[in-house]
Amino acid sequence: MTDRRDIVLPPDQQELKTACRALVRAFGGQEAAASRLGTRQQRISDCINPHTESFLRVDEVAALEHETVGMPGHPHVLATRARQLGYELVRTPTITATGKDLLMLFAQQSKENSDLAQAIVETTADGIICRADAERIVSECDDIIANAIAMRAEARLIIREAIR
Repeated sequence: MTDRRDIVLPPDQQELKTACRALVRAFGGQEAAASRLGTRQQRISDCINPHTESFLRVDEVAALEHETVGMPGHPHVLATRARQLGYELVRTPTITATGKDLLMLFAQQSKENSDLAQAIVETTADGIICRADAERIVSECDDIIANAIAMRAEARLIIREAIR
């Protein structure tokens, strides 16, 4: 039996449904998601329909997001939920902290700041910031944030080593 399909969900839940729908599409569609999760396609359909009360379970979201790493929008549901709670989700760098790279990372941070400044100057030169301009600025900001996180990881490693 399927859910009622005439429900009007609050905006935050509608946003989660949109994220779940994007996640299911990224995974390969309703049939693929249903097969992976061991459930019926109709249940997946209900879970991504903005007019039903059904939602994917946390473990189901985790399984699908684990298998859609690297796809556009990933992690769909986690990023949406973080944003709803007032957080910005930023992937941590994959480099291994050695405790000796702070100066190199600081130099990289200076370059990233310069790249952001250049992007802002170039994208505002005509007085109009279009979507592509804004996406470029966001990308430059993401680089700065990732580098700052790497510097923090380096400093934390130094602190841990000093405690030993």
